[in-house]
Amino acid sequence: MLRLPAVQRTARALTYLTAFVLICVCLWLNKFFGRPDLDQIAYHVGLGVEGLGTSDPALVGHFVRWCVVAPLVFLTATLAVEWRGSLRARLPVRLRAVGAKMPLLLMAAALVYWVVDTNALRYVAKNFGVDYFGANYLPPQLVSLKGGHTKNLVIIYVESLEAAYAKPELFGEDRIAPLTQLQGESFTQYRQAPGTGFTIAAIVSTQCGVPLERVGLFDLNTQGQVIDNFMPHATCLSDILQQHGYRNVFMGGGSLKFAGKGNFLKSHHYDEAYGREDWIAQGANPDKMNGWGLYDDELFDHAKEKLRQLHESNKPFNLTLLTVDTHEPAGFKPRRCKIQDPNQFEGVVECSAQEIAGFVDFIKDSGYLKDTNVVILGDHLARKNPVADRLETLPERYIFNKFISDEPMKKNREEIVHFDLLPTMLEFIGFEAHGNQLGLGFSGFGKVGAKDKKPNPERFDQMSQNLLNRSETYLHLWQS
Repeated sequence: MLRLPAVQRTARALTYLTAFVLICVCLWLNKFFGRPDLDQIAYHVGLGVEGLGTSDPALVGHFVRWCVVAPLVFLTATLAVEWRGSLRARLPVRLRAVGAKMPLLLMAAALVYWVVDTNALRYVAKNFGVDYFGANYLPPQLVSLKGGHTKNLVIIYVESLEAAYAKPELFGEDRIAPLTQLQGESFTQYRQAPGTGFTIAAIVSTQCGVPLERVGLFDLNTQGQVIDNFMPHATCLSDILQQHGYRNVFMGGGSLKFAGKGNFLKSHHYDEAYGREDWIAQGANPDKMNGWGLYDDELFDHAKEKLRQLHESNKPFNLTLLTVDTHEPAGFKPRRCKIQDPNQFEGVVECSAQEIAGFVDFIKDSGYLKDTNVVILGDHLARKNPVADRLETLPERYIFNKFISDEPMKKNREEIVHFDLLPTMLEFIGFEAHGNQLGLGFSGFGKVGAKDKKPNPERFDQMSQNLLNRSETYLHLWQS
C-alpha cells in the first residue's frame, strides 16, 4: 500500500474522484444533450432541479451509471493500481515522481476539459462584454386592438421539432407531412438565438421577447432569491392578454416543478396550469405514463375537453400546450400510434405530427377556427436524439413553425428568432404592436412602415456574440 499518512491518502482519493466526476459528467452531457453551455447548466442547477425526480427514469438511470457509478469504478481501479507497492517499485524513478503528482495532473486535465467543453471562459467573459440586451430591449408597451376585435389563441410547443424532419434527402420521406400539409403560413428561417435552446427558455423567449439566462457570475444570489417570482419586471404575452380580458391556460405532459416552469406560469397570469402531478391527481396512472408524464395523445385528449369549455365560456382565451414525446434521448411512442417504423425515433416524430395535426383537425371540425388562431412551434432545435448526426450535417438548422387562421396573413420577411414571436403572435390574433417591436422581437406579420423599427440584418450574428453579456437592464427584470 502507498505509504502516506491517512489524511494524504484521503486527499488523493478525493482529488481523483472529483476529476473522474467532472470528466464523466461532461461525457454524459455530450452523449445525451449535445454540448449545453455553462449558462444552461447553471440555470438548471440553480433554479430547475426541483421536479427532476419526476423526469425520465431512463435518463436518471443513465446519469447514475455515468456520473456516480463510473467515477467510483475508476477511482477503485486507480487506487488498486496505485496502492500496489510491488508494482510501484518496478517503475523508473521519473515515473514514480509523476505518479506522486498524478491526482493533481488528472484534476488539471479534467478542469481544462470542463472549461473547453462548457464554454466556461465565455461564461466568465460575458460579464465584461458589450451590453447588447440593454441597447436593444424595448419594454413591451400596451398594445392596441386592430380593427376592434381579436381572436382566441392556441399555442402548441412541440418538443425539439425541427423543420428538417420534412426533408426526404435526410429521412427518406417527409416525416412531419401531417404538419407541413396544414394550410397556414410558416417562416422558413426560424433560427435559434442564444438563451433559447431549452424548453423553459423557449417558452420565456417566445412569450416575453427576452432570453433566459443565469443572471451572471457576480449575481449568483439574485435568481435564487426570486425563484417564486419569475422575472417579475418582464411583460409577457400572457400578461398582455390578461390585461385584455383573456383567460390563460397551460397544459403539458411533464412536471410543472421542473426548470421553474410552474413559477413562470404563476408569475405571468396563467389562470390554470396542468402538469404531471395534476394528471395523477385527476386519476392518471403513473405506471402508464412516459418518463416525463402524459403521452402526447393523452395530452390532446385533455386539451380537446378544455378547449370546449373555454370556447363555451364566450370569453377570449389563450390555451398553451407543451408536448414531450419527441424528447431526447430516444423519444416516446404513444400506445395508440399505429405507425410501424424500423427506425423507432422517426416513427415517434411521425406519431407526434399525426397527433398535432389531429388536434388541429378537431379545431377545424368543431368550427373553432372562425374565432381561434393556432400557432405550432418547435420549442428549440433537437439535441442528442438518434438522428442528431443527420441533422448536424445541415449548414443551417431551422425550427418548425406554422400559423393557422381562416384569414390570410402576410409575412414581411422569412427570418425570425424566438423573441420575434411575442409581437408576431399578438399581431396574428388581432393586436397591433406600436412601432413593430416588443422586447427584443419584431413582428413577422404586417407591413413595416417608414416609422416602424426593423430588425438589423446583422442582428443574429450580433446576438450570437453579445446577447448573453452582463446587462443591468436584464438583471432588473429579475429584481423584486
